[in-house]
Amino acid sequence: MKHAIPVALLLTAAASAQNQQPRPSGPIQQKIAPGLATLTDEVLFGDVWTRQELSPRDRSLITISVLIATGKSAQLEAHLGRALSNGVQPGEASGVLAHLAVYAGWPNAVSALEVYDRVYTARNVDTAALRAVAPPLQAPASDAARARMVNEQFAAVAPKFAQLTNHLVFDNLWRRADLNPRDRSLVTIAALAATGDDDQLDLYLRRGMASGLTREQIAEAMTHLAFYAGWSRATRALTEMTRTLGQSSEPAPAPAAGAAAERPSGNFTGSVAVTQPLRGSGGSRLGGATVTFQAGARTHWHSHPFGQLLVVTGGRGWMQIEGEPARVLNPGDTVWTPPGAKHWHGATPSGTMTHVAVAESEEGRAVTWLEPVTDAQYKGPR
Repeated sequence: MKHAIPVALLLTAAASAQNQQPRPSGPIQQKIAPGLATLTDEVLFGDVWTRQELSPRDRSLITISVLIATGKSAQLEAHLGRALSNGVQPGEASGVLAHLAVYAGWPNAVSALEVYDRVYTARNVDTAALRAVAPPLQAPASDAARARMVNEQFAAVAPKFAQLTNHLVFDNLWRRADLNPRDRSLVTIAALAATGDDDQLDLYLRRGMASGLTREQIAEAMTHLAFYAGWSRATRALTEMTRTLGQSSEPAPAPAAGAAAERPSGNFTGSVAVTQPLRGSGGSRLGGATVTFQAGARTHWHSHPFGQLLVVTGGRGWMQIEGEPARVLNPGDTVWTPPGAKHWHGATPSGTMTHVAVAESEEGRAVTWLEPVTDAQYKGPR
């Protein structure tokens, strides 16, 4: 005779089985640090990992990038397995390792090899397939100008470094097909943020946007990596992101007349203020600002990948392209500097000068800053 099992008993058993599912925190956290276990289960995995602003695959790419870049091999094994389950292909995961050897150092990448080997072995990954070489991705049309800027900035001081930057980093690494440009940008941004290299983020934030990342995705990446690299690193990276990309996906509005000016640092001599920044919309690479130089102030030597237009609106100044005589700048003058031309501009020693400067960016960077203009070089027309 068959006996029916009460529905209530079935529901109780199902609920009990659900409650017995292993928690992400694991038994050691639950035993030693129950408060940490609660945060791990309820906040990190119960909230952050489930947010829709990034896919689980993107979150895994960010996480393994942070762990590799910061040398956290002990936590990498579980997250590499999670990455493969979330859709990261073995070839892509290995591509992350090669990429971060350059951006986070060979020791950090090599330290992760044994972890990769264990995970790949457990999952029966065909490592022979990892040796297949796909044709390189097409280089950007602006690559020649980028290489020229690298040479202008570094070749005289460190010629081998300039050569490796051009050929190893950009002509080899960034053209590899094991990661698409969007994912490679995401990996780079995560690694630089995690290691505190905020001064390097500007180029890669803009490059990421050009490769298909959105501002919202980048902000969510910083939020995610706060749990793996620490709140202070994420805070500093978000500060740099806001400086580079603004506080919204719309172009930042120009400050009102009389608003406090931003004083640039590091690339000017003397007192200089920047107001009314402008940024093109709809994918435009155009940007610029109004710049006011006090008496004796000037830029460092610099160049622009696509040239620069200056419109002088007040005062009197000087401008010089390397190898050419200096010229006087008066109100109403418009000056075009050709792409890649090394030059400087600023006020005269006796008065101020204001101009509007407009230029297009290449891979997120509109200017390559070089050495200061010495007092001996700071001379007007003879």
